[in-house]
Amino acid sequence: MKANNNPTLESAPPIVTLAIIQLTRFGDLIQTSQAVEELRKNHPEYRVILIARSQFAKPLDFVLKNTFDKIYYLDTAKIFNQSEISGLRSSLEGLNQFLGDIATESIEILINLSFSKSSSYLSSVIKSSHKIGSFFDYDNKMQINDKWSQLLYATVMRGPLNPFALVDLFKNIIGIKSTDQKSLPINLATRSNTIVVHPFASQERKAWKAEKWVEVVYRTLKDNDSCSILIVGAKNEVLKSQLITENPLLKTFGHRIQNLTGKTTLAELSTELKKAKLFVGHDSMVGHLAALNKTPTLTVSLGSVRPQETTPYHENAYNLAPRTKCFPCFPTDACSFNQCHHDIPYQVVSSIIKQLLEKGQITSEWITGSISSFHISSVNLYRSHFSKGHMVLDSLIESHIDSPDIFRSLYKIAWSFVISDTEENLPFPKLTAHTHRELLDALTGLQHLYELAEFGKKYSQYILEEIASQTPSILKIKDYSKKIDEIDHLQSLVLKTSPNLAPVIDYFAIRKANLFGDSVVKLTESSYYTFHECSSICSVLFELVENTISEHKNTTGKLNSRNDANR
Repeated sequence: MKANNNPTLESAPPIVTLAIIQLTRFGDLIQTSQAVEELRKNHPEYRVILIARSQFAKPLDFVLKNTFDKIYYLDTAKIFNQSEISGLRSSLEGLNQFLGDIATESIEILINLSFSKSSSYLSSVIKSSHKIGSFFDYDNKMQINDKWSQLLYATVMRGPLNPFALVDLFKNIIGIKSTDQKSLPINLATRSNTIVVHPFASQERKAWKAEKWVEVVYRTLKDNDSCSILIVGAKNEVLKSQLITENPLLKTFGHRIQNLTGKTTLAELSTELKKAKLFVGHDSMVGHLAALNKTPTLTVSLGSVRPQETTPYHENAYNLAPRTKCFPCFPTDACSFNQCHHDIPYQVVSSIIKQLLEKGQITSEWITGSISSFHISSVNLYRSHFSKGHMVLDSLIESHIDSPDIFRSLYKIAWSFVISDTEENLPFPKLTAHTHRELLDALTGLQHLYELAEFGKKYSQYILEEIASQTPSILKIKDYSKKIDEIDHLQSLVLKTSPNLAPVIDYFAIRKANLFGDSVVKLTESSYYTFHECSSICSVLFELVENTISEHKNTTGKLNSRNDANR
């Protein structure tokens, strides 16, 4: 028998295979790819596979195959259309064949990033050593065991106060320790003076009508003699694009407008974006594709779009959003007027385009000096930058910083510290009378939540002590358990008086629904630690709110003193 003298072979670590489930649309796949790209940089030894729907993944092969070692395409149309032709048995055979192909993989970690019921069931039937994200257990109960997935489910799925970009949430769920990486400056001078415009979105409430885009295109071409417009979109958007290009107002500029709607593959569209100087459009996959090509982006957010989550993931991405009270809404909310569509003036969009073409950046000073206060009174404008490897959106109109922006900043600091033990350094926000009052209300709510969490710890401790006694009393244990149920109910009631605390309440409701343990003792210990974590997050947030209010009082006092001295 011959000995193996190759030290490289002897010391080679076993290949770890990670599987990512992402069954949602084009934009989510690109954002997933961006998150995994950093994983590959940090751990090139990992083998990463993707499980995605073929209708979305195959057109993006030119992106995904650079990131993933292998892609498994779930052809839902083919599998489930078979039931109409050959019956349910054929569909089950097709699904079993797909699962059988995946079963050949030795998956160490399975990560579900879709958070849909179908992806949770799929995650349940794929064998792996560890599962992250949502899946169903043997009792058909949904399980979400890791904290970052629980946070995503509690914030992204429940309300508009999530402070993290989706790419960063995906990174945290996967377990990527992000660090700042210097990106090489892009020489836009070598690019054509073309603006790629995508005036469409997946839902009508997320996109302007054609008339407003006609005004933007007209003003842009009139104010910028050397630029041209390239309109892009899918085949089902051709008629909508013609409402723009064939408008009589644009007749004199026809030679500077090219309509490629429905005429390009995604790979060809990516090439056009790589040559362009600027992308302008609504929240969509095209914006994320522009970010991959390092093309500057201006996103006009409307309807249910949340800028903090879906702004294209790159430096100096700009996002223009309305200040409408009901923005962002939920896709299921009824809306007959779309007030948010009217709250963003087309003049602001065309002015920003002109400035980006000429100077390459937007500053607060430029906004104050160049745009009418009447036009900016109903909008928020954000610019992205990166801090500690995560994307941050800065408000460029400081006087418009509202309560959701303030609470998102506070939550970002608190979640990062409590869940990841990392520190975020963000500036104190400027308060108005309204936001000051809402922070004071939050202090009261946090005090109640903290006290309830402490009671939860106490009754959890009582149960553990009773179980450990020589003669445990079932009646006492039941009584203490009822007290914990009452505490859970009282915590949910805090939401009525302090709606900005919804992320905390929802997060810990999910934490309690996913307690660890297969015995009363272990479940109670898990309950104790969950209440302890709740009191910790309340304590951190309470201190942050207090410091923000104190800073506001100090700043206001200094301004009043200066005003008195100048009189």
